Amino acid sequence: MGSNVFQSLLVEQIEIFRTSYAGVSRNLFYDEDEKKLSHTGEFGSYREAICRDFLKFFIPGKFAISQGFLINNNDDVSSQCDIIIYDSDLTPLIQSESRQRFFPVETVGAVGEVKSRLDKTRLKDALNKLAATNVVYENTHEPYVHWQANPQPYDFRRHFYDQLFTFLICEKLDLDVSTLSLNDLYNDDIPHRHKHNLILSLEDGLFLYLWETETKSLYLSDPVTYQGGVAKELNHVLVIPTDERKLMHFQGFAAYMWIVLRSRTILSPDFGLYLGESPGSTLSNSRWLMV
Repeated sequence: MGSNVFQSLLVEQIEIFRTSYAGVSRNLFYDEDEKKLSHTGEFGSYREAICRDFLKFFIPGKFAISQGFLINNNDDVSSQCDIIIYDSDLTPLIQSESRQRFFPVETVGAVGEVKSRLDKTRLKDALNKLAATNVVYENTHEPYVHWQANPQPYDFRRHFYDQLFTFLICEKLDLDVSTLSLNDLYNDDIPHRHKHNLILSLEDGLFLYLWETETKSLYLSDPVTYQGGVAKELNHVLVIPTDERKLMHFQGFAAYMWIVLRSRTILSPDFGLYLGESPGSTLSNSRWLMV
């Protein structure tokens, strides 16, 4: 039957998010005389804050949300990320003098980009930028599992819950979504597992992946699934809201974000390795005892 209380509160949060993102933000930063947005940096920051407030309603409580850069113990740094969802208990405050924040990839569960209206070129840039964060995430030396929902050997090449979850939120795609092939927008050297998980377009719908077998069809948030131990690359599908369910793409986005984050593997950063100590040394061993 569901919960009327939860559904009502979620709908309320969706309406606040949709109105603020598509209406209030543009009204605040649109110059009627110049017929263009003014203070575009503040406009983008305002929308990012709106997204973070919306996400807080349904992500698991152990996670916090911020923005900044991902770093790993192999000296890789990502480009700036609009949304970083991370385990607040394990993540130290690493920031520069100008308060730019840096997050060890081990404690990060998801990364998102926030955009306005996207044509094909801008959509391609955003998707490839998200894919690049997976490279930083996977290029971590000696990953040490802090928590797993599925206690199996850590393997980001095979297990979707051991991978970084990436998503894009935008107002609208300025292109023909009925003929859109998202696979064609990725650079040729990007593995299929590095492709986005979710795209939420406020006006168009929710992009997922379709897994079809002889007996069933399932919507998934991961671009690769395994059947009989064999990897199967999935194609995207757009779930379009109906007249009866105008908010279904928002509700679906919230549900998938909750499901994937509650099962995402969280690693524990070894700060000896971040300091450049060799593996196996006393300092690099994060399991040593303080006496």
